[in-house]
Amino acid sequence: MRKFSIYSSILVAALGAFTFSCTDESLDPLKTKEVKKGTILALRGTQLENIYFEGIPGAEFFPRVIQGTEVFSFDAEYLSEDPETLASVDIFVIKKTKTAGVVTTERVPIKTVPFSEFKKTDDYDRPWVSVSLKLTDILAKIGITDYTDPAAIDQLLTLYQPGINLESDLNLTDGSKVGAELILASGLFDSDQFYPAQKLTFNATEFCPYAESWETEYKTVELYESGDVSEFYDSEVSLDVDGATEDEYVISNIHDTGYSISAVFEVSTTNPSQQSITVAEQVLGDGSTVSGEGSYDQCSGTISIHILIVDANEEETEYDWQFEPK
Repeated sequence: MRKFSIYSSILVAALGAFTFSCTDESLDPLKTKEVKKGTILALRGTQLENIYFEGIPGAEFFPRVIQGTEVFSFDAEYLSEDPETLASVDIFVIKKTKTAGVVTTERVPIKTVPFSEFKKTDDYDRPWVSVSLKLTDILAKIGITDYTDPAAIDQLLTLYQPGINLESDLNLTDGSKVGAELILASGLFDSDQFYPAQKLTFNATEFCPYAESWETEYKTVELYESGDVSEFYDSEVSLDVDGATEDEYVISNIHDTGYSISAVFEVSTTNPSQQSITVAEQVLGDGSTVSGEGSYDQCSGTISIHILIVDANEEETEYDWQFEPK
């Protein structure tokens, strides 16, 4: 875990935010006129790493292949001049309803975390807590009890894009509240130390399990380091009829040479990061060798692959190709 030293920073951040609010309230990510100075629930742990440092969703699930064991977990640190002012945290799931084309939202309570569950350790300077919510419980709060129902899957991939939102309100010991609505936009927080945990999203990511559906014709796109692309030839992908290796396909007319290579697809039905392709080293008709690796997207039917070709003079050439259905 990253350890954050925030004692002296809280006042600076609050004063900086106050300066923003005096000139343009739209630039104030935390409504400092309504929130006690420096009082916020800040995100920590893996979700912060993913969002702030890796640029990926803090947490995600895959509606088409829900297992029923998924959880939404995050760590949060209570930042305040007085760390003993927090009484509890109320967590809500944001339920959406679409009627006549109009989407309305409702905050549905799912959990209350008392301050007694917060701990003081060397991980962070202030009291912090780990929160874990079952995906099945979250789905129940938005009215989905059968997550295998195609209508429910469609709802998650349309109405709830990019994901299911969760909000947290802070209940203070003096009876006041710091509601999630006071956090205008998490992305406006320039420092990871103050990235709020009061507005989070459980991303619902499109993912299709592997299927033997790749025997068709493709358009080939070559990708360059500059970001440019070149659609320079057609190739055909067909299943290896010899069946020497399970889930092996033959990619014909590589680089418009008329030569073919074999590629093995890793079967993945639950994890998109495992939808990979391997091209073991093999010899082309001109004596050069080819090898590579890549990935496939079962939903779109596209293949991305990085290839290394070594000719008879041991000169190496690398290519990045994408195969798209014609």
